[in-house]
Amino acid sequence: MKKFIFYLFLFLVFLLSTIVSGLVESQDGLQYLAVARNIYYNHEPTAPVYEYNIRKNVHMTTYTGKDGKSYSLTGLGYSLALVPAVAVTDLVYRYYNVAPPVHFPLESDWLIFLTTSFTNTFFAALLGVVLFLYFLELSLNKRQALIITFVSLFTTNLLVYAKHLMPHMMFVTFIFLAFYLLKRFSRTKNRILLTFSGVSFGVAMITYNQTFILALPPYVLYYLTLIKPKFSLYSLKKVTLDAFCFLLGAAPFIYIYKWFDILKAAAEFNSSSVTIATNFLSYIFHNVPIPAVFEGFYGQLLSPGRSIFIYSPIILVILIFWHKIQKKLAPEVALLISYSAILIAFYSLAVLVSAVNENVQGLWHGESSWGPRYLMSLIPFAMLVVGHIYTRVTKNTKLLVFLPLCLVGIYVEFLGVIMPYQIKFHELDVQFFVNNTNYNAFVYTNLLPRYSPIIMMSKKLIKLKEFFPLSYNYGKYNVRFFDGISFPFNVGRERWRSLEETGYVSFDNNLESNVKKITFDLINHPVSEMKVDAKVSFSLNGNELLKTPLILKITERKAIDLAIDEKFLKPKGNELILKVDYGKYPIVQNNKQLLGIIGMFINEQPQNMESISVPNVSPLGQKITGAVYNNWGGTNKDPWKVWDIHTQTFERLPDFWWVRNLFYWDVPSSWILGLFGLNVAGLIFLGIKLGSAYKKIRI
Repeated sequence: MKKFIFYLFLFLVFLLSTIVSGLVESQDGLQYLAVARNIYYNHEPTAPVYEYNIRKNVHMTTYTGKDGKSYSLTGLGYSLALVPAVAVTDLVYRYYNVAPPVHFPLESDWLIFLTTSFTNTFFAALLGVVLFLYFLELSLNKRQALIITFVSLFTTNLLVYAKHLMPHMMFVTFIFLAFYLLKRFSRTKNRILLTFSGVSFGVAMITYNQTFILALPPYVLYYLTLIKPKFSLYSLKKVTLDAFCFLLGAAPFIYIYKWFDILKAAAEFNSSSVTIATNFLSYIFHNVPIPAVFEGFYGQLLSPGRSIFIYSPIILVILIFWHKIQKKLAPEVALLISYSAILIAFYSLAVLVSAVNENVQGLWHGESSWGPRYLMSLIPFAMLVVGHIYTRVTKNTKLLVFLPLCLVGIYVEFLGVIMPYQIKFHELDVQFFVNNTNYNAFVYTNLLPRYSPIIMMSKKLIKLKEFFPLSYNYGKYNVRFFDGISFPFNVGRERWRSLEETGYVSFDNNLESNVKKITFDLINHPVSEMKVDAKVSFSLNGNELLKTPLILKITERKAIDLAIDEKFLKPKGNELILKVDYGKYPIVQNNKQLLGIIGMFINEQPQNMESISVPNVSPLGQKITGAVYNNWGGTNKDPWKVWDIHTQTFERLPDFWWVRNLFYWDVPSSWILGLFGLNVAGLIFLGIKLGSAYKKIRI
């Protein structure tokens, strides 16, 4: 059994690693990582100084503590969990003699994000192991337990949070582990399990935020329904001893929590975040508009964009087959009902009411995220009941009800895994008002069916299927717009790219059809009131292709033919440089005009304008690959431009680390392909070992 558990954990780690993005895709994740870097480099759990207002860093919700240092409202535990990734990355920095970025995360590199992005796979794998053991504890056989474990991880919202770098997976894993150990204690009466349950609950306490408090009433209720203590002095002594054992495990983490809470107390408050949270709760219960509360209940349970039953449809089994639940599962049912009621009610009450115009904004949706992240803690507990029902229904019921719900769940989670969830807001209005209520995109996309993320992302999936093959199609001449030329964008029915002062295009000379002529379809397009002529020059491998620059009047569109002398060509890696000059006017910097590249032709043959080949721009990548930065990272050292490049690749490519990093020409592809090869090989090996160990299980 121990071997099987070991192989199951590693198999899940390797399997879930294939869906990792290789990025930190959320503001919360960036803040946790920024604190982790300060823990590692500065030996203190502080946050970066706020520098967004001077364009030196991204926006982060930090504040100044009483000691004058910057802190984040994020929990300490998850930042500690990210420290190993920081340490591994630092070893590589030291090996290549590269200094860590200073203004992190605006200044960053691909390696720190890559190593960090694997963190949640370990917690998700641990959750999978605990689920399997919990199902066995509920009398499922090993086959049933393994099936429902995989159903739990891969057909519910748990899958997305095994990928996205948010603290929820770690929080849920240790909360769930605490309840599992309590269940084991109820059977074995071994109080060591209660102490470890306290340890697990303590880890959850320091991981995320104060919402761990919401799990305490269900924990007490679960204990009472499992133990069923009698009203006697003897029972009181036993309960007191049990409570002591639990607190013995939790005590170190309570101390850490209080220490960190006092350390980062805000300068403008004389109280810790617990008191602040208490005041916030008091405000909620005394000031929340009743209609907003109903909206919160509806949004979390029934809305087309955020319902827990849409993002984890297998949970519907509980409502359909509630009559199949046996009395022996009463403790788990009571736990699920109580925890659900507390979480749903709490987040339904969470609103912001403007003191100026009484504008109401609900916070129940938990944006930005894929699915109801605030209710994620309920999923493992709901799956305990689902697993029980699974053992009580017929084979036909499993095929007609369980299987379709699983397939729907797989599709919904697939949408959140293959594409970044942020793109569901593309092309939508930021907000609108109804009376004094502000309906921003975070809210109305969840309430209005036509804007449901499931609908919007399904459309995006179709576009991804259409454009992704074009992103790596460089044609027979291996044409790459690799520097200083923007990503493609829509202009009416056309797709343009724009030249950012100096652009670089590489191509090969195909021996079967030598390059004799290159044609560009260009336009000098106004963006604002400026009307400046554009002077465009072209050079190939250091040789000028025009005697005088091409002059384009404002709004003028022209196709320019460039005759290519054979002696200018190399067999591979020809470098074609395009330069645009607007005279003394900083046109490009101020975004006043753009030189649009509408098309490129070689020997009258149109070249694919949708391909992607860009630099990641990092000292580490430059050191490893020997890359030379010309425009981006060279003459243009604006870190926000680099951030934009990362954003564009993030939104345009499949959200997998082993795909996106191959489109950066300064990221060593051998590292990425080698790591992916090890991942696949390890997955196959562990799959074989897991199958062999499964056959030997004796329960």
